[in-house]
Amino acid sequence: MRGKGDGLGFERVSHAFGPKVVVDDVTIDVPAGALTCLLGPSGCGKTTLLRLAAGLEPLRRGRILIGGAVVADGETRFSIPPERRNVGLMFQDYALFPHLTLRENVAFGLAGRGDGRQAWVDGAITRIGLGGLAGKYPHTLSGGQQQRAALLRALAPQPGVLLLDEPFSGLDVTRRAQIREETLALLRDTGVATLM
Repeated sequence: MRGKGDGLGFERVSHAFGPKVVVDDVTIDVPAGALTCLLGPSGCGKTTLLRLAAGLEPLRRGRILIGGAVVADGETRFSIPPERRNVGLMFQDYALFPHLTLRENVAFGLAGRGDGRQAWVDGAITRIGLGGLAGKYPHTLSGGQQQRAALLRALAPQPGVLLLDEPFSGLDVTRRAQIREETLALLRDTGVATLM
């Protein structure tokens, strides 16, 4: 699976919650296949940028482009709904469905997409070393295993853009470096534009 389109772009994006400006005139280009990291202290707008790109917050000012097409324009109030943006989103807490197995969680967004994607799910689960756990439920998995399952779920529909909200913060320090390297290798293989 390779990334599609021209990636993700923010053009002069600003956003406020009431009088508090949390994103101020941000311009970022994340080309297809690139991994871009947002760095800054808590409350500086990193998660807000991800939510704006995903369409979970209404854009107030600026433009957001995915695959070269405008998906949100603050001036005209144009906004493509989140489900039509071709974006994968992985929250900080992974948000796995507790009543679904690892395999069912990864395949969740693939309903009606054919057997080829299900084969991808099984292959991807095996490739990241979780093949023997495919039938297990999230509460029986370690933090690192849950993180990898959530990442695969976000990648399964082949998004043009992947948004990761602090994907390593909940992991044990001793495992964080290994999980980070495994995640980066998987992202390089997919070629998807990634913002974290």
